[in-house]
Amino acid sequence: MMITPLHRFRDIERKPEYLQPEKCVPPPSRASLGTMWFIRDGCGIACAVVTWMLVFYADFVVLLVMLVPSRDYVYSVINGTLFNTLAFLALASHFRAMLTDPLARKYSLVP
Repeated sequence: MMITPLHRFRDIERKPEYLQPEKCVPPPSRASLGTMWFIRDGCGIACAVVTWMLVFYADFVVLLVMLVPSRDYVYSVINGTLFNTLAFLALASHFRAMLTDPLARKYSLVP
């Protein structure tokens, strides 16, 4: 079996030494390491907007449809606080994942 250039490229691409930022083309600039990282991709932006809208809609449903009509005040306050805390943590982690460069943290390029 003859190895085509495509197969050879995939083999080289998977080696760990080629995953270092210095081997990237073009290499990352040291001046941009502390800046926000964001790829302007229409599909990714649409998915992010839908994700945030779903979390806000879930918050609306849990608070105004389920907890406010409940007759038990303590139950509503505890569950509302817990749900909003978890929703905030979910959105904060999604925001961080969207706007930070995963390779910069992995290779300790950012102080």
